[in-house]
Amino acid sequence: MLKAQLDKVKATIAEKQKAMEALMKAAHEKGLTLSDEQNTQYAALEKDVEKLETEQKRLEKLIEASEKAAKTVTPVAGDNPEEAKKSAKGDPDPKGDPKIIVKSNLPKGVGFAQYAQAKLVSQLNAKEGRFESPLEVAKQMGFGEEVQDLITKATLGTTTNAGFAATLVHENHLVGEFVELLRQATVFDKLQGFRAVPFRSKIPSQVTGGTASWVGEGAAKPLTNPTFSEVEIGEHKLAAITVYTQELMRRSDPSVSVLVRDDLIAASAALVDNTFLDAVAASSTRPAGVLNGVTMTPNTGETAAAYEKDLLALINTFVTNNLSLDGAYFLMSETRAAQIALLRDALGNSYFNGMALRGSRTLLGIPVITSQALGNKIILVKTSEILLAQDGGVDVSYSDQATLVDGGTTHHLWQENKFAVRVEKFITWAKRRPVAAAFLDYTTTPTPP
Repeated sequence: MLKAQLDKVKATIAEKQKAMEALMKAAHEKGLTLSDEQNTQYAALEKDVEKLETEQKRLEKLIEASEKAAKTVTPVAGDNPEEAKKSAKGDPDPKGDPKIIVKSNLPKGVGFAQYAQAKLVSQLNAKEGRFESPLEVAKQMGFGEEVQDLITKATLGTTTNAGFAATLVHENHLVGEFVELLRQATVFDKLQGFRAVPFRSKIPSQVTGGTASWVGEGAAKPLTNPTFSEVEIGEHKLAAITVYTQELMRRSDPSVSVLVRDDLIAASAALVDNTFLDAVAASSTRPAGVLNGVTMTPNTGETAAAYEKDLLALINTFVTNNLSLDGAYFLMSETRAAQIALLRDALGNSYFNGMALRGSRTLLGIPVITSQALGNKIILVKTSEILLAQDGGVDVSYSDQATLVDGGTTHHLWQENKFAVRVEKFITWAKRRPVAAAFLDYTTTPTPP
């Protein structure tokens, strides 16, 4: 109805505009201007057109609104109480069958561990002459559809298939859960503000800044000599290996999957933190620790006043090198953080406000990250001075043939009926400037006077 009315208005506007054109054309052909009568007619037509154009805009808005409402409107149904209830709740299909949405109730990261477990058991069965695909093993062990889809991700089908590449969604989801848990477990990933860079690249960096000074009239201008260098970002690979008995891996008990997940995360987290927090130089197999090339700041003791003096000394290291404290973090062990939190002044008040026994902490206004991997050290680090290259994926490999040495323990996998799972992740980092960190070591402390 509205569209028909709009068409009539448009047609009337066209007719009146033609009449206006005819009046002007007639006067022009005679070489005259419009007469008083023609002027009156023209003005009347002009007013009519203005009114009609206003009417046209209103109708167009109404039509647009009604079409939009038709797309989002909820159908009304009330043949029975259930349909009426659905209509009241805004169900777009109140007459349709009830929809069942299945959601995975697996804890985060367990799906990835089950994926690794299914592939591992498949290889074990193959060595015994029972050739079962990882997908068949996953079904037999009762693993969910997400895990099965991740196992079959290599068979994606064609672009004409409605489910094309759908398994990649599950892969990203399950792998993403594992990576997320790994990040939550490491000091390294709790830090924010690293400068992201690509692998195998060279990044210019300024080692020392230029200087400036006031110059008297006619005096020579001083030279300023900032020095520059290049930081080379290599490509390093983190690998964590955990060993299990074959009997354990064949079990479909959910606690086994949780065990595999937690072991892989713990091994990966320990390696990342221990490497990042040490003082070892970079090599072809690992990046340099953040303390490499850093001179230890001597500590003055473990009293409240001594801690305050020591922490200010760390901060002064940054200040003297023109580094702001924006984006800086204190890193220390959970034990050290608790000890500092318990310090009290003469009135019984907390000496360092912001240092709680649990939860988020700040020390002198600087965020604190804790990990037992730090031992007796307190580190002040500025993440914007650290270049980071990493990818978001995780690779999983298996073996029951290798001989593994873990400290003083040797695992002969084949002889002991064991299986090793290896998780690999590409990651590396480098300090943009030598002064990206300063640290205290409380392994030994001065004898109190």
